[in-house]
Amino acid sequence: MEVFIILISGLVATTSMTLFSYLVSNFKSKQFREPELLNSLISRSEIIELRPSKNHFLGWVIHYLIGWFFVVVFSLIWEYTQFSTNIISGAVLGLAAGIIGIFGWKTMFKLNQNPPEIDFSQFYIQLIIAHILFGLSAAIVYAYL
Repeated sequence: MEVFIILISGLVATTSMTLFSYLVSNFKSKQFREPELLNSLISRSEIIELRPSKNHFLGWVIHYLIGWFFVVVFSLIWEYTQFSTNIISGAVLGLAAGIIGIFGWKTMFKLNQNPPEIDFSQFYIQLIIAHILFGLSAAIVYAYL
């Protein structure tokens, strides 16, 4: 497991996914921007005393750290299982990450006393697609670096 490849793969994959979420958010006039939602959840939390603005760097840092975590898990799967580093495994792992992501978001929204009002069903659908793009991007970069 090479750290440089994981860092670049995570950077590209998370950026691809986030770009997709921002484009869908703008196209549908809905809030699907993960870093902004993270900042909103933090600022609305009764437990955490931070009050970041919607564009604060904290949401971005958390979002990219989660992306790198997933790429580390992907790389372990590619290194130590029968999964090859290719487009199909990237899409499958991205789908799995999307399902995990939905559970994570549902948990965060449920634990927050004042969650943001968003279109949850459309958010989760776009989240699955965004994570498939994440997995595809991660696999392509990981395979060719």
